[in-house]
Amino acid sequence: MRTLTRVTALTLAAAAISVPALVGSAPTAIAQTPKQAHFCARRDAYEIRSCSSQPAVPAGRLGQQLSWLLDELGGAATTLTEAEAGAHFSPDYLEVVAPPDVVVASLQQTVIELGPLSFEGFSYPPRGDQLIALVRAANGVRGAVGISVDRAGQLDALAVQAAGPTIVPRGPHSGMFEVDGRQMFLRCTGHGSPTVVLELGLTTDWYTVQNALAARTRVCSYDHPNANGPFSRSDPAPTPRTAHDVVNDLHALLRTADVDGPYVLAGFSNGGLNSLLYASTYPRDVAGLVLVDGVHPDYYARRLALLERLLPPAAYETFKEGALTLPPRLVDPEQFDVTASLAQVRQSLAGRPLAPMPLAVLSHGVAAPPPPGYPNWPTAQDEHLWSELQDELAALEPGSTHRVVGDSDHDIPLNRPGVVVDTIGSVIVKTRAAADRRDAH
Repeated sequence: MRTLTRVTALTLAAAAISVPALVGSAPTAIAQTPKQAHFCARRDAYEIRSCSSQPAVPAGRLGQQLSWLLDELGGAATTLTEAEAGAHFSPDYLEVVAPPDVVVASLQQTVIELGPLSFEGFSYPPRGDQLIALVRAANGVRGAVGISVDRAGQLDALAVQAAGPTIVPRGPHSGMFEVDGRQMFLRCTGHGSPTVVLELGLTTDWYTVQNALAARTRVCSYDHPNANGPFSRSDPAPTPRTAHDVVNDLHALLRTADVDGPYVLAGFSNGGLNSLLYASTYPRDVAGLVLVDGVHPDYYARRLALLERLLPPAAYETFKEGALTLPPRLVDPEQFDVTASLAQVRQSLAGRPLAPMPLAVLSHGVAAPPPPGYPNWPTAQDEHLWSELQDELAALEPGSTHRVVGDSDHDIPLNRPGVVVDTIGSVIVKTRAAADRRDAH
C-alpha cells in the first residue's frame, strides 16, 4: 500500500537519497528553520537571500545541479543530449531508475506540455544534499522539483510534480526535533484534547484534513523519514523500515516535542498497521483509532493464499516474489518492510489486545485496477477479501463504526478528505464523552 502522495502528469522520475549510518543520541529540540533560509510570504516560498531579490540557489554541487535543471526546464531541454544529461546523474540512477534517453525525453516532454518553468524559491529550507525547488509554468500551474545528490555530487533523485502547500512551522510543537540522532519534521495545529495524530506520508499530504480538524482539537502530522525521497523534511533513517521503527520514532517525537496525550491515531493504509502497533504498545496513551483503508495484520498471508488458488502457478509465483521483495531503494525510498511489520503487529496484538476505545474504519468502494501484466486478475475475489478484512478490523472494538466510501479508491484522504474529517471528528466526540464519564466517577 502506497503513501498518500499523488503523483501528477508532471512526474518525471523518483528516486531515493543516500541513507548514511546514523548514531543515536538523547532527543532534544533543535532550531525550526536554518538561519540561511527564511519564508517569503509574498512568494509563498523559502528563500536563502532577501525576499526582495531574485531567488538564489545554494552553493556547492546541490546548487549546481539545481541550476542545470532549472536551465533545462526553462527551455534548454529542447536541445539536450543523452551524454549531457547522463553526466549529471549517478550510475545507479541511470541503471535502476531511468537511462539517459528517458531522462532527456521526460525533461523535453515536461517543457512541451507546460512551457518554460520559472524558479520561485523553495518548499522548505534547502539541506546539504536535498531540496524542493518551486517553479511556475506559463499557465500558472505551480510545480515542485525534488532533487538529492549523492556523495559525489551527482543526482540520485529527481521528481517534478505538482507543488503541495508550503508549510511554515509555527508554535512550540512544530518544526524540527531530534530523535535518535536524526531530525524529524512535525506540524501541530489547533488546541485541545485529545490530540489527533495523522499517520503515514508527509505533512503536506494531510494539509487539508489537518486544517479542517484544527478548529476542533490539536492535530499533528509529521514527515516520515525517506517518504517520497527529497520531499520529506525529516532526515533519512536506516532501511529497511518496519512498523516497530515507525512507532519508536513517533513515540520519541511526540515526547520530545512535548505533545501531550491522549491521542486519537488516524492511520491510512500501512499507517493503519503502525497505528495498531502504537495502540497495542502504548495503551495508556491512545484514546481512539481511525483506520482509513488500513492494512489488516493478516492481509499478505490471506491474500497470497487466495491468489494461489486463483492464479496460474507461474503467474502466482511471479506475483508472490514481487510482493515479498522490496524494490531497489532508488525506486522505493522508504523501504517499508510490510512482511516484517505484519508479523510485528500480529505478535503485539496477540500479547496485548487493544484496550477499549472508540474505533472507526473507512474502506474504499472503487476497486484498484489490476496489477500490470495480469490481464485476468481476480478483481472481485480480491476486493471481497479486502472487505472481509476491513470488517474484521472494525470488529476489534465493540460499538465501532465502519463506512465504505463508495466513490473513492484506496486514496480516501485525497479523494474524500471531508469524510475523513467527519469520521475523525466523531471519534473525538466519543473520546471526550468517555473521558467525561471517567472524570464523573
